[in-house]
Amino acid sequence: MGCGYSGSKSPAAVLARNWSNGKSSTAGDGVYGRLVYLRPGSSVKTQHLVDSKRAVAFVADGKSWAQSIGLSATEILLRNGVQQSWIDDESTLGTRFVLALFDDDGAIWPATWEGLQRVISTYYSGDIAEKMKQHWPLLRSSTWNELEKLAGTTFSALEEKEGQMTPDLYLQSEDTATNARRFLANSLSVNRLFSGTGFTVDERNSERKGTAEYFAANRLLSSIPSAQLVNISL
Repeated sequence: MGCGYSGSKSPAAVLARNWSNGKSSTAGDGVYGRLVYLRPGSSVKTQHLVDSKRAVAFVADGKSWAQSIGLSATEILLRNGVQQSWIDDESTLGTRFVLALFDDDGAIWPATWEGLQRVISTYYSGDIAEKMKQHWPLLRSSTWNELEKLAGTTFSALEEKEGQMTPDLYLQSEDTATNARRFLANSLSVNRLFSGTGFTVDERNSERKGTAEYFAANRLLSSIPSAQLVNISL
């Protein structure tokens, strides 16, 4: 579904200009975006919003990005649950960060449990969606730690033993809620911080309501107009 906008009139382009100019903005309706990291050797031509193997990416809405104008990449990442140690490592590598903004394409859903089920039924219809069907009630009602207790071991230990739960491995694995959760974590980055409420979790402040987050189709940065890509310093 097209957004009906083009060029400088695009809401995403307007918000990007405000970001680049450090100008406060109330713009952002119908806009979504993600902070993307580019390590040395990668470029806008080859980089996706997230790992190219993932069908979807977590993104924030335009209102959230408008309210974040002027923040450093470090603060944005910390507010979204990224560890300072990871940020420090990326800084040492010389990684740069780009805010990719784009207009609503009609296939962006809140990052709730309902939205996640829609992602699975849309992008993994067939065997994977069918295998996961019986586990949704338990997945929705159980925390990461509770599922680890159910498995009798940690997710990290299972990953070290069996490898990452790719779609192919998931279809071959034992039909358990733990393996379904591992698939969501490894293949869609729905990690232990996913709350299913539609908001990110800031571990530094559990009382702070996080940023509204959504699922959007993964895409190449080169598919987004250059005017909607904003370089942001750490």
